[in-house]
Amino acid sequence: MLRTLNDAVKFFEDTMAARPERDAMAALEAAWRGERPRYPAFSINYRIDPSDKSDSEPLFTIPERNFKDDAEGQLAECIINSLAVLDTHNSVSRCLVLEGSRSPADLVPSFGIPLDDSGGAPAYTLSLEEALKLPAPEPKTAGLMPIFRKSAARLRELAPPSFKIGVPDMQGPYNLAHAMIGNDAFTGPYTDPEQYHQFMSRITDFWIEARKLLVQWIGKDRLPINASVPRIAECSVNMVSEEFYKEYILPYDLRISREFGSVLIHPCSGEHVFKATFENLPVAATEAGMMIAQMASPVVSVNRAIEIVGTRPAVISVGQELPAAREEAFKILAEDIETTLSNPRVHLNSYTGLFWRKKDRPMIRELHLELDRLWEKRRYA
Repeated sequence: MLRTLNDAVKFFEDTMAARPERDAMAALEAAWRGERPRYPAFSINYRIDPSDKSDSEPLFTIPERNFKDDAEGQLAECIINSLAVLDTHNSVSRCLVLEGSRSPADLVPSFGIPLDDSGGAPAYTLSLEEALKLPAPEPKTAGLMPIFRKSAARLRELAPPSFKIGVPDMQGPYNLAHAMIGNDAFTGPYTDPEQYHQFMSRITDFWIEARKLLVQWIGKDRLPINASVPRIAECSVNMVSEEFYKEYILPYDLRISREFGSVLIHPCSGEHVFKATFENLPVAATEAGMMIAQMASPVVSVNRAIEIVGTRPAVISVGQELPAAREEAFKILAEDIETTLSNPRVHLNSYTGLFWRKKDRPMIRELHLELDRLWEKRRYA
């Protein structure tokens, strides 16, 4: 029976010491150093479906615990629950999440628009003109920022230094604009360019100051390595052309990169987004991987990403969707292992079998173990 935060930390450390091949942070840090990781430590997931009533026998179970209902108890519960992914041999993160950080909409309340009941999206959108009538946000006090500050202080105090503290999902200026003003984010540059640029400037001003504050509150010593530079998510750029991006969005991304030196880009799979951001920004890390579902624009494969990056020392984090057939999925994963062995800055992150459900967990475990054996065989070949 686990009863205290110390109990939880000790169980976590003992568990991970017995499973170094599941340490997600170690593999990530190796990629950022440009080194081949000892273990690739990626995750293979199945699609969560609320109607899925199937099940399978557990391989790894969370131990019984009785934590107090206070800050230490809540942190202990969080640390123990992070180990649940070991049931499918998935990698474990040592990164803690700030209280209040729930979704890509985390910064939206700072601009005066509440979130919906799910907490994952704005409750409504405004016109560009209406959004500009709201007061400009004060970074220290707007929206969820006070909650983030309090949580960062609590985690720094309670969590051992071996646990990192993540920055909330800040998205990027254009994603935030699209979330708040909807289609006006696409038409505004043409119908009212002055108001569009005024709104984008307001978002970017806040974004830069919010990033500085979050890093100050968390502390650079507690940031995971992939949060050492600001992350800009460019999902909505998949809905516009490369030319639109360069003219109406890039100037604000450049402001961020000039402020912080380099950036991490989430291209949301789009090849033209990957290319436009990589060629015009000082990109320290970016993402690639094929998607099965229909996308708004062509997706960037791992090989195409490597071709675009060339000799620049940028990390490519791989996330791919897997087909239903186990043999086809294994082939994709095996090819990515070979790629990582020859290019250490390719970081294998997360894979999802879109057609797999809870009943497929035994198959996912077998896949992991077979890939572990392949990694060991090829690593020393």
